[in-house]
Amino acid sequence: MSENPYSYVESELPRLLGNSSVSGVYKNKPEDFEVIEVLGFSPEVVEKGQQHWLRIRKVGVNTAAIEKQLSRALKIHPRDIGYSGMKDRMAVTEQWFSVQLPALQSMDWPAWFAEHMHAEVFPGGQVTLLEAVRSHRKLRRGVHKANHFRLRLKAVENADDLTQRVQQLVAGGAVANYFGPQRFGKHGDNVGQAMRMIQGEFQVRDRKLRSILLSSVRSFLFNQYLAQRIQSNLPYVNEGDVLILEGSQSYFTVSADDKDIVERVQSGDVHVSGPMFGEAPSPAKGRPAELEQHVLDQFPALYEGLCAARMGHERRPLWLRISDLALTWPEETVAELSFTLPAGAFATSVLAELGQFTEGEHANSTE
Repeated sequence: MSENPYSYVESELPRLLGNSSVSGVYKNKPEDFEVIEVLGFSPEVVEKGQQHWLRIRKVGVNTAAIEKQLSRALKIHPRDIGYSGMKDRMAVTEQWFSVQLPALQSMDWPAWFAEHMHAEVFPGGQVTLLEAVRSHRKLRRGVHKANHFRLRLKAVENADDLTQRVQQLVAGGAVANYFGPQRFGKHGDNVGQAMRMIQGEFQVRDRKLRSILLSSVRSFLFNQYLAQRIQSNLPYVNEGDVLILEGSQSYFTVSADDKDIVERVQSGDVHVSGPMFGEAPSPAKGRPAELEQHVLDQFPALYEGLCAARMGHERRPLWLRISDLALTWPEETVAELSFTLPAGAFATSVLAELGQFTEGEHANSTE
């Protein structure tokens, strides 16, 4: 077990499918980890709109580096640049950005990219413009529907166990919707830093960094709840659980009268949720509420820090059902895994459910 109670150690989190004999390596190079952002809608075309939406393919370049270069080369403030989600550096990724420019300014985007987004600007990386659409709305954080992943796993041991686990998921099994290592910083110590900030050991004036640290606290507490939920062997759905309506932020608490609730969960109409703690009281009841309180009793200072920051109470699905899951074996010890996850879910949580997969020595998820 980790000596630091706030550190992120993925291997210590319990899994729905139990222990696995599978092991392997992922992210040995960018081409081993592909992520394609799925907006779920098309940007509305407005010929004289001030928002230019750019679909960009990146190899070995993260979202923050693109934002920085767009801001510098276009001479605009970062607040005039929009994107929906952060994408890794050690990967091949496709995602949308929006940039706000004067209404009368026209852009030859292919030519501009050739001049300002070439390989010398991103040493060891590559950036390609796939599409440009002029519109009138800024791209906001978290609006994309899903991400499609294609992972190449190398040095795989116990291939039969991996194949069996994938078949379980294809047949309707779920994985635990943990927050992955990206949420907890390069060395997994974001929550420790947040704790020191909460205790007044240092001040964080940078609003973005403060938000990142507080977000890591909520993610850590959610992971703690989910881990204890699995260890407690509670049924998949319980009286007192809080269920989120599909495609909505609305939720309700399960009562004894909800006779068809298991059916609704299995159909994907609603999702069993866990707490993203904040100052408002939780709507959970019964045994789920007791588990939530147990987490807060273990980490009271973290919870007090969230309340002091006026963070609201939100909900997050506990279980992930994976879409478009497929497994192939191009070589004896090399597997290719593809699947689609809703926005906010982590591919590493899927891998951890399948086995013990470690990042390649050159991998660095978000730096």
